[in-house]
Amino acid sequence: MKDDIPTGRLKRGLAGGKTAARVGKKILTYYTKRPFLTAAGRLQAKEQATLEGAQALFQGLSLLKGTALKMAQQLSLEVNLLPEGACRELARAYHQVPPINRALVRQVVQTGLGRSLEETFAQFNTVAFAAASLGQVHRAVSMDGQSLAIKIQYPGIAKTIEGDVDLIRRLLGPLIPDKHLIPTIDEIAARLHEEVDYLQEAENLNFFFDSLQMDGINIPQVHPELTSCTVLTTTLMHGKPLDLWLAGSPPQQARDSVAQLLNELLTQSLYNLHTIHADPNPGNFIIGDDGTIGLVDFGCVKRFTPTVVEHYRQLTVAAAHQDSETHFQLMITLGLIPSELDQAIIVKVRELSDAMCRWYGRLYAEEWFDFRMHPQMMAEGWKIMRGYQHLRNYFLVNPDLIFLDRTRYGLLRIFEMLGARVGFRNIHEW
Repeated sequence: MKDDIPTGRLKRGLAGGKTAARVGKKILTYYTKRPFLTAAGRLQAKEQATLEGAQALFQGLSLLKGTALKMAQQLSLEVNLLPEGACRELARAYHQVPPINRALVRQVVQTGLGRSLEETFAQFNTVAFAAASLGQVHRAVSMDGQSLAIKIQYPGIAKTIEGDVDLIRRLLGPLIPDKHLIPTIDEIAARLHEEVDYLQEAENLNFFFDSLQMDGINIPQVHPELTSCTVLTTTLMHGKPLDLWLAGSPPQQARDSVAQLLNELLTQSLYNLHTIHADPNPGNFIIGDDGTIGLVDFGCVKRFTPTVVEHYRQLTVAAAHQDSETHFQLMITLGLIPSELDQAIIVKVRELSDAMCRWYGRLYAEEWFDFRMHPQMMAEGWKIMRGYQHLRNYFLVNPDLIFLDRTRYGLLRIFEMLGARVGFRNIHEW
């Protein structure tokens, strides 16, 4: 694959313009046919046009790479914004990682730290052992013999954010209403600005290292003298990423233990620190031989006000106790449902709210929830969330909850993947 990511405004503008034209053509074709279709035909044709638009969008973003591709990844998880087929198409972005060659690796480290690899490290492996859409990670050994993880940023990434945000807004404008698209894009962009600043990530790491005192959870330690805006150096977490660990067929007890630790990590971070590690990618959880979890990649961290945390806690408690009326009112309080709707619409919106309350509350119905005994749990939740597609004009977006919901449901998918038995009842939510 090519190393370069087009960073110039002209290059990205030309690529984006061509992509916008292709997306717009798909949507225009739908509106041309719309007057001649039945209600059912219009729905089917619109979903097909959105899918084809997402395919054109993915193809364009794959050329741009970088933050544009990262936003495609993030948007693929917003199941209530785009039809299922479109989400699947954008999710392909996870497999389009742009590696950089060894010479460029040397250049990035030398520019970021101000000295060569040989002057800085006793050993440095120029072949990355982990990569993502914004950077990649290398193993190294410090001059005093410590094992290190060196995260380097792809050159030019930080310069592309604002232009890519504007581009994504234009590209998705025909597919998603502004009242949903703009707050979602703005929230994703805010996290991206933080994610490309490795000094900010170092602060995030130091915060969790100092504040999160959890048995079984290990946080890497930052080496500030080897860290800059584009190079982040930490201690190396020994073990296997969760997905590779799971491929080794660990015993059920170990799976249950890992899942329970991850669930407690979220609740303790949210309710005690009002701050969460908001990227539940299996690759970010390193499972040690002793069953402990090394938590890595603190680029995406979300902080909350005490008020938001308390309202969210009450919403979860309402679901846990199957209190659908309180759950519905808290959806309004959290700004997810307008306070004034026509009675006929309220009935439909309430049906969705109640269905979500019942579904999520099942996790708390007994002391332990066994994902092996409920293999369709996540599929059922997905189906309920897809229902928002047809009523999305009557729902709102609370930007504070975008990454919180994503983290919680991302962990649920991991628990399902583990086939784990998890106790969800805790002092905050029960």
